[in-house]
Amino acid sequence: MILLTGGCGYLGSHCAVELLNNGYEIIIIDNFSNSDKNIHKHIEYIAKKKVKLIECDIRDRKKLDDIFFNNKIESVFHFAGLKSISDSFNKPKDYYSVNIIGTAVLLELMVKYCVSKIIFSSSATIYSDYSKLPWHEKIELKIPESPYAQSKVIIEKLLKNFSLNHNFLKVAILRYFNPVGAHHSGLIGENSTNSTNLFPEIIKYLNNEIPHINIYGNNFDTHDGYGVRDYIHVSDLINGHIEALNFILKHNKTYNYDVWNLGSGKGRSVLEIINAFEKKLNRKLKYVIKPRRKGDLGQYWADINKAKRELGWDPKKTLNEIVEDSLMNLKE
Repeated sequence: MILLTGGCGYLGSHCAVELLNNGYEIIIIDNFSNSDKNIHKHIEYIAKKKVKLIECDIRDRKKLDDIFFNNKIESVFHFAGLKSISDSFNKPKDYYSVNIIGTAVLLELMVKYCVSKIIFSSSATIYSDYSKLPWHEKIELKIPESPYAQSKVIIEKLLKNFSLNHNFLKVAILRYFNPVGAHHSGLIGENSTNSTNLFPEIIKYLNNEIPHINIYGNNFDTHDGYGVRDYIHVSDLINGHIEALNFILKHNKTYNYDVWNLGSGKGRSVLEIINAFEKKLNRKLKYVIKPRRKGDLGQYWADINKAKRELGWDPKKTLNEIVEDSLMNLKE
């Protein structure tokens, strides 16, 4: 059985569906701080299977202990955590508490119950603009500026220490770039309510929930002045998780700790994304330029050769497909 923490969130829900489609039995835990209980029903509907769901905060040691005690868990996909760079500057203690302490509790219980495999959702934000592009996994990490990124670096180090001290533990760390898009059913996708990311912002605008799209900065040192990001379709990202699980199931090394970037390997500017939506919709989108947000970098994209080579993974979705699937989140 596979435990998915944060399994009703954007990435967790897509992973749940894919694991069920691959024949795995799963159990989801979520505290619904940034997700909706109805997503559980959508997961079951898409996969045509029943899924056990338990409301639980990963910092709740007693409840989490009961979950491990009562279920034969063999692997953990760890998605739970707070994830906004800008928000983390305002609430650093929350990010340290939920992300770091929550992961520490989870790892302690994995060791207690001899659960040997964990796949962790890390982030490209742990890199920084001091590094030459494209970013690769061997870059020496420094302490990032944002509390969110700091929490990811600390968790990676925590996972490394646990794997060194407990030889049975196999760790796969996946450093995400910018997951976007949605399931083709339109039933699960990114929760746009509290997000200021570009794609949710576009969807909110198209749903007439906001008067315009907010773009944060057009004076970056890039080819068109707009921020450049590495956008990857959520389905490609989740396929990377399945391949990472397959990898750690097959390989029994002395030291079981692996890191892979998951991105498209291409950088696209905010303006290019806006233009792609305009082309698809055959209409102009209204946007307003806002000041750059604290912690936002000018440009970055991934070197994904390690994932291609070791996992046999390669993102398939085009920008046009990303736009098409994102539009599935439009209200009727």
